[in-house]
Parts: sequence; structure tokens; C-alpha cells
Amino acid sequence: MKKRVAIPAFGAILLVAVGAAAALYFGNRREVTTSSDAAYQVYRDALDNERKFYFREAREGYAKALEADPQFVEAILGLARLSEREQALSLTRRAAKQAGRLTDRERFHVDMQLAGMENRQEDWLRLARVGHEKYPDDIRAAMVLCEHETEAGHPERALEIFSEVLAREPNNAQAYNNMGYFYGYRGEYDKAIENFRKYQFMAPDQANPFDSLGEIQAYSGHYDEAIENLNHALKLKPDFFESYGHLGVAYEGKGDYEKAIGYYEKAAEDALTTSRTRDFLIQALRASVTAQDLPNGRRLAAKVEALPKDPKDPYAAIRERFLKAVFAYEEGRCAEAREILLELRPKMEAAFQASVKGAPVKYYEPGWNYLMVRSLIALGDRDAAIPYLEEMASPPRPFAKFDERRWVYEGRALLAEQLARKGDLDRAEKLLAENRKWNPSWAPTRGSEQVVAQLRREKVLAASK
Repeated sequence: MKKRVAIPAFGAILLVAVGAAAALYFGNRREVTTSSDAAYQVYRDALDNERKFYFREAREGYAKALEADPQFVEAILGLARLSEREQALSLTRRAAKQAGRLTDRERFHVDMQLAGMENRQEDWLRLARVGHEKYPDDIRAAMVLCEHETEAGHPERALEIFSEVLAREPNNAQAYNNMGYFYGYRGEYDKAIENFRKYQFMAPDQANPFDSLGEIQAYSGHYDEAIENLNHALKLKPDFFESYGHLGVAYEGKGDYEKAIGYYEKAAEDALTTSRTRDFLIQALRASVTAQDLPNGRRLAAKVEALPKDPKDPYAAIRERFLKAVFAYEEGRCAEAREILLELRPKMEAAFQASVKGAPVKYYEPGWNYLMVRSLIALGDRDAAIPYLEEMASPPRPFAKFDERRWVYEGRALLAEQLARKGDLDRAEKLLAENRKWNPSWAPTRGSEQVVAQLRREKVLAASK
């Protein structure tokens, strides 16, 4: 995604995704309010499937639970988590109307989910803090706090929160999954693998532990191991579409762009929501741009444009115009691409500020930076590109996902290339060394790395004469 060509909006984190917050945890029936035994049993199965990240089955289960009991609030919330944004918001507001007849914990779930869906960040965080103190085993509240502490530059506090969850429930598989991602994002590969191995031990027959491990390996340069684990996830559950997307990452990292695009498209075909379909198609489009594959790029852009449009989506028109800039760049019309990007910048920032509703979150869109940089370099204005690359190399807000982190090291690599061309080889090599701590071999940055290496060789050769 979450950042990428698609423009992010605060609140999307509330929607469940592999590597993001896990499903809500309940210890017994007394924590849910329903008049139907049948609804309750179907709901429990749906919740179990959501915790496994089997979202299609979970969505079907929540819908069946609501057929048996249309007023079943926790089932309404579950269906909302797995729906398109406008439907999700409508369902969550429907649940909120029944607050008076719910248990305290159910009201907490409703209030926190609604605050997130309505982009009320301060309320969201306040509710998460209160809920975590009152219900320490609630993984969703814990994850909201962990991500907030990480973004605030307090990773140690995030680890404390995970530890609090595990102290109360040592066999909480989702906590190990989330800790694995926490370490993986930080580049602490061995600690990430340790937590995912524990997750696999607890759920050896589920696809997600193998998908999570494969994703970490794909983004860390362990491509063959990633492919093995991701294929195993698909053997366990052939429609586990996130694994197809992560196979795309592995093959893109290896430099096999044709296979990468194919896997991204397969993930898009199987994805549960239009927003995830769009995410995967944009990943495929990005790979086509890196590979300078204009025919595939045109085909993929057409697929993106053909997706159903939400009339209330503030980013729909922006995405459409951004695609025009992508193709202007690809077709060599770089001055036009630059002008479109300059036109879009204030619109993108205004949409972002509206989405965060005054919260102190700095606007930053690395996908815009990257395309602007590419256009400026193609126009011969490398000096103008450097400030944008400096921002990418040290982003103004912490990344929260791997596809955000890759913007950092792709920005660093391009910055290293520009600095090396200007004679600052020492800093260029330091930037590339930082990248290698995360991933020692990422094909999309290979060209810049080769330029830096060649310029170093030329300098050494010149000094030896």
C-alpha cells in the first residue's frame, strides 16, 4: 500500500490485512450479546476464520450469523471489518445505534471501531489506551497502541505492549505474528524469524504463519526461502491471495519482473475487496515501470481504471490523474509528467489533511516524490531531484508497512547514484550500506548500485595512475 501509487488515508489501518491488526479476541459467550444459539455458533467459526486471516470464509460466516440474528452487534462489526469502506462505515454506525443493550466490552469494540472508521485519531487512541488497560488480552487495542508508539518513535514501548499481551496469554499466536512484523520492519531479521517460527509451531496447519514468514523473507532478500514458504501457504489454502502478492515481491526482488507481474495480477484476481485488488494491480504496474515495460503498463493501467469507483472516495480523481503522469513519464513526456505532478500536489495534500482531520500527522507521499524524481532526472535536472530523494531517504514519518519501507531504500539508492555522480562517493556508499542491512540484493535498486560501484572503480583507477 499503505506510501505507494495509491494514496493512503488514515483509518485504513483499521481494516484487517495480513501483517496488520488481528481479529478481536473473546474468552466466552458472556462477552457477546445475541438472542440466537445458531448465530453465536456461526459467529464463533467466523471469528476463528478471521483470526486465521481466512477472510472470505469469515465474511460469509458473519453474514450468516446476521441472517440468524440481524441485531448481533459483534457480527455486524466483523462484517464491517471485511467490507469496502463505505459499507464498513455504514455497518459500524448501525452497530453503534445499539450501544445501550451491549456489554461494556462490546461497547468498547463499537466505539473504537467507529472512531477509526471516522478518522477520529485522538478518540481512537484514547479508546485503545482505556481498552488495553481494561482488557489486556484484546489484540486489536494492543496493535493500535503498538503502531502509534512505533510511529511516535517509541519502539521499546511497543514491545512492552506485546509482552503484556503474552504475559496474560502465552499462547497468543497473533501476538507472535505481530511481533515478527515489528522486528521485520526494523530490519531485525533473526528476531522476526524467531517469532514467526513460534507462530508456525502454534498453527502448523494454517496458511498465514507461512505467508508471514515468506513476506519477511521476500522483503529481506531471502527469495528462494520466501518462495518455498509462500508456496506452502498456498498448498494449505489455494485462495490465500496475499501469498500470491508476496510471491510477486520475491520475484520482483530477484529481477524476474514478468513473473512478479503475473503473481501480483493473480493476487488481484482473488482479492476480497476492490481496494486490495487495486493495491495489487498498482504493485504490478510499478513493476512494469521499473522494467520499462510500456505495453504491460498500459494494460495494467486500464485494469486499474476499470475498477468500480466509490463516488465518495476523495482519491478517485487523484489516482486517475496520477496514472496520466505515470504514462507521460513512461512515454518520454517527462515535462508533462512534472506539470501533472505539480498540479496534483496541493490536491493530494488537501485530501490527506481532510482524512486525518487536524491530527498532527505530516503529509508525505513517496510515490509522488519517486515519479517527480524520475521525471526530473530524465529532464537532466538532477540537482532539483535531490531534495525529494533526501526526503525519501529520511521520511518525515515512520513507515508502517514493507511496501512503505521499500520506498525508503529505493529513494536511498537513487540518492546515492545522484551524489556519486556529483563526486560524493563516500556518502553514496554509506547510503547503500544502510540499505543492505535491510536487503542485500533488491533488483529495482541494482542499476543505481552499479553506477556507484563503477564510479568508485574509475576514481580508484584514476588515483593509481
